[in-house]
Parts: sequence; C-alpha cells; structure tokens
Amino acid sequence: MKFSYKFTEKKEKQAYKVYEILVENFSQSFFVGGTVRDMLLRKKLTDFDLATSAKPYQVTALLKKHGIRTDEQHKRYGIIIAKLRGLDIEIATLRKDIATNTRYPEVTFISSPKVDSKRRDFSMNSLYFKPKNNIVYDYNKGVSDIKKKLIKFIGNPIKRIEEDPLRIVRAYRFMLQLNFKLEAKTATALSKNIHLLQQLSDSRIRTEINKLATKDLRKKLCTIINKNT
Repeated sequence: MKFSYKFTEKKEKQAYKVYEILVENFSQSFFVGGTVRDMLLRKKLTDFDLATSAKPYQVTALLKKHGIRTDEQHKRYGIIIAKLRGLDIEIATLRKDIATNTRYPEVTFISSPKVDSKRRDFSMNSLYFKPKNNIVYDYNKGVSDIKKKLIKFIGNPIKRIEEDPLRIVRAYRFMLQLNFKLEAKTATALSKNIHLLQQLSDSRIRTEINKLATKDLRKKLCTIINKNT
C-alpha cells in the first residue's frame, strides 16, 4: 500500500534519523507496529518502534558509531533501545518464536517481515512502513481492520492470549483508547480467558492501564476487567 508521512515534530525527526541510519546499512528496516497504526490514523506520535534485519550487536555498533547511546538489556530477545535526548526508540530484530511457553519466548533472528508479523498481537499492530519508498507492508489485513476500526488477533485468539495474558488488557485498552470495536472471535476469546489475568502481577496490569491518557478511561478499563473476572 502506498502511503506518505511527513516527519515534522522534533521527536519524529529524531526517530527518522535512527531509521535512516538503519536502512542505509540494512535495507530490511522499517517503522513498525503501533507507530505505523498511529501514522495511518493521523494521531500524534508518542512511541516509536523500528524493526530491522540487523542483529542486535550490529544495531548497537551502528548506533554507537553515530554517537547514539543504547540500552542492551533485552538484546537476547532481539531488542535494542536507542537512547536519544528525551526519547527512547525500540529497535527489534526481525524474529520468529521457537518456544512460546513464557512471556519472553526463545527466538531465532530472520530477515522476513512477513514471518515476523505473525508473532505480533493484533492485525492493526502488524504493519511495516518504509518512508524511503512510501510503502506500508500489510501481511494480515491490518489496514483494512484499521479502516473498519476493528481489533483482531492474528492467528488463533486463544493461543495468542495464552502466550501472554496481558494481551487481554491491551485489547480492552486499545478499544477505549482508539474507540475501536472487538472482532467477534477476539471478543469471545477475551471474555472466556480473562481468568488468565490471575497469572499476572498487579504491577504489569497497572502499567498497562496507566497507558490510557485520562482517569475516566482508566476507570472504564478497570470496570471492564473487574466485571469479567
């Protein structure tokens, strides 16, 4: 899908600078996930996520060469954080889960965004954007679901919830935050498996709830969770 986006705000320009550094050295580099979703919705961007075929050590070396600090705490999972003044940018190496019985699955690094997209939670969060050629790569009908204002799991909804029950809270948060609706199978899976939230710490759930901008929305999310558990 053809799409163009103008990076005008300070943080947007910082994120684009990091993207340029990556894509000039590793052509399979993209803006990804909620960042692309919010671009399509023309929402103000606050979080910036990139995906690349570069291995974590290559990302780190490249950024340090350009004077950009990094956080390598989660590099074994393929994630490096670029630390700019006032902005953290998550850079994930394209990957495939090879064991998913924990919150942090064992992964293998790959070069295919299509394969990488299958491990993401919702179709609307599985978009890959290359500003250099103005193309959004959409492997799970995410653009269509965004136009329909629909939240839909990728693959088997129950399996995706079992991989990480926090996705239950995320689904309801997005529903309130974006004023979207839940796809039928997604809604059923959420309500039938909400008991799995008992596996999570209160702090993880609270952190997710606090991502909502207003007290009213946070209260609504708490009501939804408590009503169904």
